[in-house]
Amino acid sequence: MNELTFTLFVRVDQFDGSDTSSCTSFRAKHCMGLHGGEERVCIMLRSKKLLLCLIVLPTLIASLAFTFGAVHPTRAASALTSLTDYHIPSGLDPWGTAFDSSGHVWVAIPGCNPNPDCGNNASPGKIEEFDPSTSTWINTIPLPSGQALFLAFDAPGNLWFPLFHTNQLGEYDTSGHFHTWTMPTPTSGPWDLVFDNNGKLWITEHFINRIAEFDPTANNGAGAFVQQVPTPATNSNPYGITVDASNNIWFTENNSAVALIGEIPATNGLLVEYKIRSGSTTNLTPHMITVDPAGNIWWTEGFAGEKLAEAGQ
Repeated sequence: MNELTFTLFVRVDQFDGSDTSSCTSFRAKHCMGLHGGEERVCIMLRSKKLLLCLIVLPTLIASLAFTFGAVHPTRAASALTSLTDYHIPSGLDPWGTAFDSSGHVWVAIPGCNPNPDCGNNASPGKIEEFDPSTSTWINTIPLPSGQALFLAFDAPGNLWFPLFHTNQLGEYDTSGHFHTWTMPTPTSGPWDLVFDNNGKLWITEHFINRIAEFDPTANNGAGAFVQQVPTPATNSNPYGITVDASNNIWFTENNSAVALIGEIPATNGLLVEYKIRSGSTTNLTPHMITVDPAGNIWWTEGFAGEKLAEAGQ
C-alpha cells in the first residue's frame, strides 16, 4: 500500500474499490487529548471508502458502536448523560453480551481472564440473563464445561457461544438443553462469533489464525462445520467478527505485528485484508468490530491510547 501523506495524530485512507493498494490520506480537523482508559476505535466508511481512526473512552466506544452507530461521534458523546452499574451475581469477569427477542440481556461470565487461556484449574463459566424492564438478574446458567466469552442468538432464539478452552462450539437451546460441536482443528481457540444473513455461523479461531464457518442446518439439522478460512499471517490472532448488510464477513487481526482488518466477501469468499496504518504498529491490537446502520465498519484498538480526532477531507 502506497502511503502518500501522514497526519500528525490519525491517518485516513481512501481506498479504491478495485485496487486496495492505492490510498489517499486526509488531515484530521480537530484533536484533543484524553486521559485514562483510552482506546482507539476505527471506522471504515464503505460508502466513501474512508478509513478513520478515533480514540475514545471504552464507555463511548460502547455507545457509538451499539447505541449510536448511525450518529456522528461528537454528537453521540454529548448524548451520553449517565451510567448505571449492575452487580453480577455469579462472579467476576463479564465479557460479551447479546439481546434476545424479549429485550433481555445475556452476559457471558467466564469467571477467569484468558491470557490467552484460563488453564485446566479454571471452573466452568456461567451465562447470566438480565431483564432491563425490572433492572434485575433473572437467571444464572452454569456451563457444563469450558468458558464462553461472546454470545449470539439465532433466529429461533437459541443461544450460541464458542468455548475457547475446550475447543468447542456451544448452543443453549430454547428448551434449556446444551449441545456442543468440536472445532475442526485441535486447540483452535474459538473466540468471537456472528450469524450471517443466511443463518450460517462464523467463528474467529484465535489460536490458529483461521475463520470457521458452521451450518446449523447441515446433516439433516445436526449441524456441521463447512470450511475454515486461513489468514496469510500465521500470527494474526483473529478476534472480533461481524457481518454487513451485503453478507460480507469482517474481522480483526489482533496481533500488533499484523494489525489488519479482514473481509470475506459474500461474492467469492476470497479473503481481503486492509492495512490499518503504516509505520509503527506498537500496541495496535484491533479487538471488537461492528457495523452501523449506514454500513460503516467500526472497531476498537486496545492499548493504542493517543488522541480524539475528527477527520475531514
